[in-house]
Amino acid sequence: DDRGEVHPELASELPTRDKGTWVLRPDGTMETTYKLRPGVTWHDGTPLTPANFVLGWTVVRDTELPISARRVADQISRIDSPDASTLVLQWAGTYPFAHSLPVRDLPPLPSHIVEATYRAEKDRFAELPYWKREFVGLGPYQLSEWEPGSHLILHAYDRYYAGRAKIDTITVKFIPNQQTIVSNLLSGAVDGPVKGSLDFEQAMFVKSEWERAGFKPVVIAQPTHWRLIGFQFQNPRPREMMDVRVRRGLLHAIDRQALVDAMVDGQSPVSQTFIPPDDARWDWVKDVVSTYDYDPRRAQELLAEVGWRKAADGAMVNASGERASFVLETTGGALQRIGTIVSDNWRATGLGVDEVVLSPGEARETRRIAQFPAVMTSSIPLSFEFNLERLHNRRCPTEQNRWTGANAGCYDSPDHDRIADALVTAIEPAEQRRLWRELVSHETELLPALPLFFNVTVTLFREGVTGVKGDTKPRTNMTWNVAEWDIR
Repeated sequence: DDRGEVHPELASELPTRDKGTWVLRPDGTMETTYKLRPGVTWHDGTPLTPANFVLGWTVVRDTELPISARRVADQISRIDSPDASTLVLQWAGTYPFAHSLPVRDLPPLPSHIVEATYRAEKDRFAELPYWKREFVGLGPYQLSEWEPGSHLILHAYDRYYAGRAKIDTITVKFIPNQQTIVSNLLSGAVDGPVKGSLDFEQAMFVKSEWERAGFKPVVIAQPTHWRLIGFQFQNPRPREMMDVRVRRGLLHAIDRQALVDAMVDGQSPVSQTFIPPDDARWDWVKDVVSTYDYDPRRAQELLAEVGWRKAADGAMVNASGERASFVLETTGGALQRIGTIVSDNWRATGLGVDEVVLSPGEARETRRIAQFPAVMTSSIPLSFEFNLERLHNRRCPTEQNRWTGANAGCYDSPDHDRIADALVTAIEPAEQRRLWRELVSHETELLPALPLFFNVTVTLFREGVTGVKGDTKPRTNMTWNVAEWDIR
């Protein structure tokens, strides 16, 4: 759901170790057992069966098909179906989310529609009408009409397992131009945009226009990416960047609330770590977070501890009397704006900051990105895997791995790597909580990156639309609870 809590949907309940439906073996392999929810049918009335999941798993793992999301399916070594309502998954290793597989990771496919073609004419499989105008699904709405380039019409499915959706018909219009979307919203021709169709500024413009007209629209701003400052840990220039007191001082010198106000109109909280406050894990870690309020005086005290002091002209110099300066790199757009604001804050402290904006070509050159000299603005998605990899030593870009890897600054901490590796395999909730707390405590105390704020995506609907809650965590889409939406 929108808080990251897991609920059974196509299954009648989630696997648990207490009930013996999630088995962790001594050799590190696992077994999870799902009982399918009774009464689930495809939109043509055909019952959902375990065979539909077996086919979906087989198709996703098939390297001859144009499918990219194989990471989870490849960890499942076998699927058995001992009866007409049970799935038993055999796992090659431990996976902490084995009890909560979203449909994208283990997609059921209607065997009665697509299996014959997959088995006999695989080259035609991706072109089947099923993927287009003849789509048959399991959700609360079924496809009634699809006019390419124009619209979709969806009707509530009467036999939806969770109860018929409250809204009878939903029309999805294809409008490629953002300004046209804005015009349609303001005129009342459409009720709300799908996620990503408007940028933040346009969504806020529509919100303000509706409010100015006396309406109270539905507006849900949710974090999607983490904005941060990354550090170079391989021969940084200057070397003092390796000292945690410098990193702490730099963070104290940033007015992050003013940054949030300027970048996202105050719609996002200041970031203390990579876990946003609307994530269920925030309650696990909030008491171990080290915080750094905007405090220029404290910033100067910390910098003075490493020999950086203000000279008579107000410029900060190092212990040798040389100007304390460094390069801040950005890749343009919003990150450039962030870099400019942060640089101004640091210059106000007396530091010399040279802003360098990489060209589009340089921004695509992974070797160039990996060799930034000191600090760099960055943005990463709020995903479990990415947050564990972004500071792991094995993800340091090198010539040997063709300069690929999320750990651009090559942070190297065996303690951090140990925690991240353990989180990948931790199964017990108590163990997961303990490890998340360790990870957050480590990152906020040692500051391998400076937390700034969370970029947000806005879910926006006109007044009168009810039940909308925004995206789930992990991210799926804003229609996850569309059966609960209503109009008044």
